[in-house]
Amino acid sequence: MQRRYRKFVLQLYRRLRHPRMLKQSRVMRWFARHFLVKSVWKPTRHTFAGGTAVGLFVGALLIPGQMPLAALICGIFRVNIPIAIVICWMSNPVTFAPIAWWEINLGNWLMEVFHFGEVVPLRWSELTAMARGADDLWSFFGDVKPWAGSLYLGGVVAGLLLMPVGYLVVFALWDVVLMLAHRRKLRKKAVADALVESKAKNEENDKKVS
Repeated sequence: MQRRYRKFVLQLYRRLRHPRMLKQSRVMRWFARHFLVKSVWKPTRHTFAGGTAVGLFVGALLIPGQMPLAALICGIFRVNIPIAIVICWMSNPVTFAPIAWWEINLGNWLMEVFHFGEVVPLRWSELTAMARGADDLWSFFGDVKPWAGSLYLGGVVAGLLLMPVGYLVVFALWDVVLMLAHRRKLRKKAVADALVESKAKNEENDKKVS
């Protein structure tokens, strides 16, 4: 199954990158230049850190369509798409309400400081009641409409603050992650070699006994 999937992906990649296809469409040339390059799929220190930064920013926005937006931004800036999509899931049905409450309060504080308009206070109990009573995500967005300005102001600011932090942390820890992965491979190789050696010794002992 895995071999068939890899074959299908490789064939699709070659077809989309075919010179005839690229000559026919300006859109395909743009798509290939941004989404069919190794830098957006194969992780390196820079692309992985950049994808982390994009994922944190988009994940903090609390909007529908986070994953397509994260993939689009990553393609434009040529950073890792898979890690950005994974990190977008930091805002999931379990964490959505706490993140929204924190961002609304941050947005309210910013609006008070910079005098952007009237602030509507929101208690945690009110937000959890709206979350429990909402039938789906769209109805929840309708319930928090009076705090939409604070929510998205707080989300943008939180995302902008998280971006450099995530980038620098991943950039600094990249060597540590590679070292741990290398040690894991060495341990697996040592275990495999020990099993092979043990099996060979057992076979040799069996021959001597027989």
